[in-house]
This record gives sequence, C-alpha cells and structure tokens, in this order.
Amino acid sequence: MNWSEAQHPPLDPTKTVGIESCAECHEEMVDRWSESAHATSFETLIKSEAARNIAEIAGIQVSEIPTTASCVRCHYTREFLHSAVQTTESISCESCHGPALDWINLHNVKSKSRAERVSSASEAGMKHPQRLYEVVKTCFECHVVDDEQLVNHTGHPAITNGFELLSWYEGETSHNYLVSKPGRSVKSHSSQLQPIPIDRRRMLFLTGKLMHLSYTLKVISRATDPPVDPSGEFIKLKNGLPTFAVQHSIQARRIFDELVAINKIIDAPEIKASIEIYQSLSFVTGQKKNILEAGEKIDLQTRAFTENHNGSEFHGIDSILETLVPRYSGLEKDEIEKVSQFMSKLKP
Repeated sequence: MNWSEAQHPPLDPTKTVGIESCAECHEEMVDRWSESAHATSFETLIKSEAARNIAEIAGIQVSEIPTTASCVRCHYTREFLHSAVQTTESISCESCHGPALDWINLHNVKSKSRAERVSSASEAGMKHPQRLYEVVKTCFECHVVDDEQLVNHTGHPAITNGFELLSWYEGETSHNYLVSKPGRSVKSHSSQLQPIPIDRRRMLFLTGKLMHLSYTLKVISRATDPPVDPSGEFIKLKNGLPTFAVQHSIQARRIFDELVAINKIIDAPEIKASIEIYQSLSFVTGQKKNILEAGEKIDLQTRAFTENHNGSEFHGIDSILETLVPRYSGLEKDEIEKVSQFMSKLKP
C-alpha cells in the first residue's frame, strides 16, 4: 500500500516512549488498559483463526503480522530499542494519544496549570482527551478500514463489527479516572473508574456519528474494485460479505438515517449541514472526487461541532443514550448477518 495515500501511517518508533512511562503517573489507567483487548491482542491476535487465514491469503507467515506495515499501523506499537525497531505492545496509550517523546515532559510539568499543560502538550502532538475532535478521529482511523485490497483479497473486516463510538469508549477503552470539582476548572485524579459526565457522553455520541460518516465517505472514494459482477449481481467475498465499497456504502446509509432521526430531536447546524452534504451525493461510477470532497466537508463540520458545542443543549438524545451499553471487542456474528441480509435486499 502507498503510505502517502493512507489515512495514517504506523507510529514513528523513534518517537514512542513505551507504556511504562505512562504507568508512572497513570497506574490505574494502565491497569485498566492491560485487561482490554487493546492490550491482550499482543498475545492473542496471531493465534486467531482470522489472522491465520488473512496471513495465508496475503502470502506472509502469521509470525510476520506484528512487523508488517499494514497490520502494525492499527494493531501494534513499535519502539526503537537497543539500536533496532521492536514491536513492544499491541494498541497502547501512544496508539491513541500519539507518540509521546515530544510531549510527555510538557504533559508532566507540575509548575504549569492544567490548561497550560494541555495546550502545550497538544501543540507538541499529544491527542489529549480534552481535544474531542482529535480523540474521536484517532478511533476511526483504525476502526474504519481504508485498505480496499486488505478487505477484498483477505477478508479483513471493513469496519470493526458493531462499532459505535460511545459504547466502545465506555466499554473497551474506558479509563476515566478524572473527577470534576464543583466550581473549579481543574480536575483531581481518582483511584476508581468514574462515570463519564452526561454532557461529554452526548458529545461523544454525536461527534462519533459525524466522524463515522466523514471517514466512511473518504474510504469509499478510495475504492477501485467493481462492486458487481458482469451480470450486475453484487460480488460476494469468501466470507460472504460484499466488497469494500459496498460494505462502507451500507454503513454510510445507516449513519445518515441515524443522523436524520437525531436531527428531528435536537438543533445542531453542523448535523443539518452534514445531512445536506450527503444528500447531494450520487453513489455511481465516476463520483469518487465528489464523495471524497463530501467526506472532507463533513470532517470540517465535525471539527466545528466539537468547537461550537459542549453537549449541555442536547438533552433530547438522552433517551437514545440510555439504550446503549458498554461494548467490548469480539466477533459479533449478528452484525455480519445484518449486513448480509441488508445486502440481499439491495439492487445494483
């Protein structure tokens, strides 16, 4: 794959500092992470049947997965140790918050206020939880797969099965140990996992929908393989799913429908604009440029949404949030079946 065209390259191993550096101050969070599939996949991924099948089709040994670029960028963390690049963890702190060499000392300066530390570390490359747009973007860089050949030729999922940002943020990746202090702008550190405040839950849910639509359109624009065979029937991959472009198109339509429903109960100009952008599209041959531009426009709307709102005005979606439960990694066969059933109802 041409990395100049990829959504994001692997982490720079010369800029990573390792999980131990985070654990010095965030022991509880690292302990929580160590129990998640993000951490345990370092041992389990290459032992899975799916990984063996993908490696065989790709023409590599399963043992090569932790050092193969298209796998490393989402599944592993590498460090430069003892004059060599080594794969040291799976999905680590730095996978989500960015390689820490340039910002970790700025993040740790106790003589500065929290706001100053957040600002300086973010400018140096940290994806701080307070910067919602950056945090959410990082999730979709891996959970929405942009590598068409990986999906079409090896059967790798086009999207993490059942992925919905808020549910997974509260489940698989949950490590909120910051406690708001009434009347103060700072937060204290707890030894116990804390519930995510309702305003932030609303923002995570809504930002996730917008970002999901944006990324899905961007990856559709990258597709080159035909979605149908010469007879006009949808092509099915060996795993029974449609091609890369069709899988993502189904997701795009689903997210659009959800945003339309959300738009009826809350007032957010950025959501309305994103709906209109999607409605202007035609998903036919020759529209790649328009689809890409639409994805980029919705990305701008997503950033604006995180800058213009704090979630306090979106109480209308609370009944939706109440139906969500924390989600964890694992193959969701029912999600595959839902996509297959939906595909069978479509006509090219």
